[in-house]
Amino acid sequence: MGVIRGQEEYAIKLFPSFIASFLNVVDGNRVVIEITEDKLTRSQRQNKLYWSWLKIIYTETEQPINDYFESGKWHKGMHTRFKCDFLGKEYYGDGELKIKSTKDLKVAEMSEFLERVNQWSAEWGIRLPQPDDRL
Repeated sequence: MGVIRGQEEYAIKLFPSFIASFLNVVDGNRVVIEITEDKLTRSQRQNKLYWSWLKIIYTETEQPINDYFESGKWHKGMHTRFKCDFLGKEYYGDGELKIKSTKDLKVAEMSEFLERVNQWSAEWGIRLPQPDDRL
């Protein structure tokens, strides 16, 4: 259940009634209600859009999408470059590097990531298709 911005107080007032009506439905059985942080990760549409953009970027730049090994060394593909540049890196206590993953991003975070990829592309003269929304 989402709450429209500016309607938070109204929702809080209705919440006890909502809970009471829910409890009446379960016929006296014990109920546990848990409120947790929203952990909704990127949507399938966002992920499909991102990978379609990577294919377009590859076609325009001839830069590989995924990492590859050549001439005795690893080279970063565009996917890894975007993650490093736009999501950042984390270091473990032992100094090991971990690159953040898009699969762990929430929908809003993935929207921001997509916007940065779109801006990067525009700066390089690459026009990416723009859906009505990125969700």
